[in-house]
Amino acid sequence: MHEELRYNGFIKKNQTIINLKNIRGGIFMYYPKQIPYLLDKPFQKYINYTEHHIKELEEYCMCIWQMKSKSKLEKTIYNLVLPDACIDIVIDFKTKTICFSGFSKDTAFLTLREEVDYMGVRFKPSAFYTIFHIEATKVMDHGIPFSAIENNNDLNVIFSCNEEDRLTLFKEYLIQKIKNHPDAKWIKIVDELYENPVEKTVSAIAQSFGYNKRQLYRIFLKYYGVSPKVLLNILRLHLCLTLLLEEKEGLSAIAHYCGFYDQSHFIKEIKKYTGISPIQLLENYKE
Repeated sequence: MHEELRYNGFIKKNQTIINLKNIRGGIFMYYPKQIPYLLDKPFQKYINYTEHHIKELEEYCMCIWQMKSKSKLEKTIYNLVLPDACIDIVIDFKTKTICFSGFSKDTAFLTLREEVDYMGVRFKPSAFYTIFHIEATKVMDHGIPFSAIENNNDLNVIFSCNEEDRLTLFKEYLIQKIKNHPDAKWIKIVDELYENPVEKTVSAIAQSFGYNKRQLYRIFLKYYGVSPKVLLNILRLHLCLTLLLEEKEGLSAIAHYCGFYDQSHFIKEIKKYTGISPIQLLENYKE
């Protein structure tokens, strides 16, 4: 399998705050930082979490991820999922259920109990609509059974696979789904907005596409499941986290670059989503 493994969601890249350039070429590509599990010691102790970055899927998918408890959990483990405008297919091997799920505005508070065995794919923003032709608002913030959307493929066969074959089968299903969907225009737009979401305004984005603000609002809900303003806020949040944790930029520099009034507003915004301050994030991340 041609793939690059991402453990806990991070790969070190040669990026700087001045030259935001991804190693794949011209654009600083959006990759949301689902960081709370990185910083939660009980999660790290009891849960194995891995992200697989697969070359054949990279235009439409952030990663295929796996989450499994190392043994039966003796206590409840809590995991926060930051809003990222992504929609996932989530496979639960314990309950033998498959669903589509996504989070838009608020951090989701998930509980993990007893035995945990999940696999999923994190689609890039707008990839869900591009592939399945169903408006993203129907899934964002609502868990919908896989069978309610996907009528042509039965993934239930994955429940009878051994662990080694699960990833291969899921990868093959996804490759089959995306191969007839060459139009990734609205996926690429997110990468362009992510380069500096602060300098983008809803009016300017609408004008650049030849729409008015109301038309743009409807299009964003269809493709991304969120409004233009919410998407820009999500991109700014994850850009802040990238600059903080990967680039090691100072708080004042990040606050200024990402358009906060001052450092205190930046700190308040990070704490609102993660539950801890940027300084605590850095300290825990170093550990």
